[in-house]
Amino acid sequence: MVLKKLQYSPKEFLIDTLVFIVASSVFSVGINYFLARNNILNGGITGIATIFNYLFDFPIGMGIFVMNVPLLLIAFKKLGVMFVFRTFWVIAISSVTIDIGAFLPVYKNDLLLSAVFGGVLSGFSLGIIFMRNATTGGVDIIAKLIKLKYPHITIGKSIFILDAIVIITGGIIYNNIESMLYAAVTVFVSAQVLDYIIYGFSRGATIMIISEKSDEIRHLIINDLNRGVTVLKGQGGYSGTEKNILLCACFDNQTQKLIKKIKSADENAFFIVTQSKQILGEGFMR
Repeated sequence: MVLKKLQYSPKEFLIDTLVFIVASSVFSVGINYFLARNNILNGGITGIATIFNYLFDFPIGMGIFVMNVPLLLIAFKKLGVMFVFRTFWVIAISSVTIDIGAFLPVYKNDLLLSAVFGGVLSGFSLGIIFMRNATTGGVDIIAKLIKLKYPHITIGKSIFILDAIVIITGGIIYNNIESMLYAAVTVFVSAQVLDYIIYGFSRGATIMIISEKSDEIRHLIINDLNRGVTVLKGQGGYSGTEKNILLCACFDNQTQKLIKKIKSADENAFFIVTQSKQILGEGFMR
């Protein structure tokens, strides 16, 4: 009955639950095996809960849950019931898996490896959760609320500032600057993996080409690389002559091949290569 009111089908709820359990279990391994007991923070609410665990031996999962509840209550009216429900479900599952995973041994051989692999597992699990249109709460909620009140502040900037505050606080409490530096590595790696999980399969490059042999290059792109190309009409700012400008999007692994094709057709071609974080549409991710 509750799911019906939320327009959430039982099948979708079951799939989400299974995905959240798997992702939260991976997250739990990263926290318990690599990070928390090596005094390496993961930023955000998880990092604060790790500090409380260090100071008061309070369970990390329970700490995450307790700190998120008031945030969810605040977000209820601002961000909508469906967002709050999904986020609450993720938080409940991840809190339980993190505390269950506390029995895991801790990896002590190399703190840098701990920071890197803890970040990899964190980023992977968060990416899977985000792809199911859910979040883990915490700084995500705070950043969204800040964005609503101060639209000029981006969500990414808010999360970065909040994570930085947590990491610096942890370094002070642990009285160890290395812990702070390792935490920065973890947060950086986690963000890179998270971006790759969400955008990795649609990343590529956008290439703008200006050449006297635009027709030849256009045919090479279409026939040899099997990529689409758009012909734009332009005018030289200095000469005033009309020119064809070719615009082409391609995957990362096609970029160098495309550049070679351009140079083989016209060594004097002028082109600009721009990395594209996400390309959507026919031939790419829909």
